[in-house]
Amino acid sequence: MKKTLFLLIAAITLSIGLNGQSLVKVGEETRTVTRKTQTSSAFTGYYNITDMGLLIGAPSNSYGAPFSLMTINGIHFTDQFSGGLGIGVEFLSGSYMPFVLDFRYYFRDTDFSPFINLYGGYTLPLDDNFSYYGSVIWDAPNVDAYYNYESYNARGGLILNPGFGIRKMFSDEFGLIFTLGYRFQRLYYQGDNDRQLFADYNRLTLKIGITFR
Repeated sequence: MKKTLFLLIAAITLSIGLNGQSLVKVGEETRTVTRKTQTSSAFTGYYNITDMGLLIGAPSNSYGAPFSLMTINGIHFTDQFSGGLGIGVEFLSGSYMPFVLDFRYYFRDTDFSPFINLYGGYTLPLDDNFSYYGSVIWDAPNVDAYYNYESYNARGGLILNPGFGIRKMFSDEFGLIFTLGYRFQRLYYQGDNDRQLFADYNRLTLKIGITFR
């Protein structure tokens, strides 16, 4: 009984020791070759990207570099192509919440890869921000001029943002994202008596973020 138990323990120990190894016979000599476990580089499935950065404009802009924060949840349709839904908060001439569709193409299916991306959607105002715009009115009899100021309430607007970036994965689940892009944004304002006003913004976007899988 003891001999049988000893042989059973020895067999289990030997099988564990040979796990991941192969015995290769070279001539009259038998060698042990260890097989390395291969880490999958597949990027398919769910992912999250949360990034933050600045919407950089001209120095003469009233809002030179407002803050932007966005989180995107999506799916890798292939190792190199992904799509997702994004939501965030931005402070471009007021507080806004953008809702976007985001698409990305990675040039490589490895831990380090450059990529191009494009997202677009609509942004909604989060507060009752408004703007005053003035026009010159001439009083003909007295040849005098004065400004007529009117209030316009923010109603949101369209977003379009192509960009280029780099992804660096530090493990199968976690990585860093750097993105440089161009933002076109058109904000719509509503005034009294059905008056409408559109304000266009052209910005350079500079962001850093984290990605989870």
